[in-house]
Amino acid sequence: MGKPKIYNVSQTGKRMEKTFEKQGYTNVVFNAMFSRNGKKLNSIENAAIANYSSLILSYNQAENPDKVKVEFKTAQDNVLIWSKVYELNDSLEDIPKSLSGYAGLGEAEVNDLVQRKFSEMERSKELERLSAELTNAIAINEELQYQVSDMQASLDAKKQIEYYSSVIGMALPGLAKFFTGTPVGSAINFLSGTEETSNQIDQAKDKDPNQREVILDLIQTFCEGLSNQELGTMYLLLSEIEKDKSTLKTILELITQNTTTPQS
Repeated sequence: MGKPKIYNVSQTGKRMEKTFEKQGYTNVVFNAMFSRNGKKLNSIENAAIANYSSLILSYNQAENPDKVKVEFKTAQDNVLIWSKVYELNDSLEDIPKSLSGYAGLGEAEVNDLVQRKFSEMERSKELERLSAELTNAIAINEELQYQVSDMQASLDAKKQIEYYSSVIGMALPGLAKFFTGTPVGSAINFLSGTEETSNQIDQAKDKDPNQREVILDLIQTFCEGLSNQELGTMYLLLSEIEKDKSTLKTILELITQNTTTPQS
């Protein structure tokens, strides 16, 4: 950015202050909006016109803008008096025309130097733009990766739930038959989508309620402590017993024999 341009902007305040006084404006403030590559930078708002030059130069050095819009307004009612937009970028017109005679260079050589200078400026702007886009793309990519990880975790959890639900869903109808007439049986029938018949409940009530409740409570407590694999095994065992209840006696005899057989 050439100094002549920004110093020209800084001199505007002194010239305009005299003009405003002639027009009868005694209390004038100014705004200065700085920008670079179309992006707004820090700005000056409602500053006294007496500080115009020093503030313009200070903000220019700090913000390094390529454009500044200046507005002069009345301090009392904020009425716009005068405004102008200044382009601060170097351009082909900013290259000193005296170069055409410098060091014996001809017009073609000078034009080549000017074109190269202009191309370097354009590449610098493009590099800055691409750098900003890359930073934004990296941030978006990190956010997407986090979303994918979160979705994968949710999917894995859902698969686990569906698996165990299918195992329990297959086991519930058979298990309900062994808990007929009890709160556990009603709950299992509800989960499996069936209901106990009145005959099943009446038959259950014919047996000793106290003894039956104690046994069912023990079976329920035992089943609640089983793992999913053990519960599935128990279901298969009960299914075989349901086919032939005489196997209960065989199983009991087998367990008793293994328990009472002395070791050699």
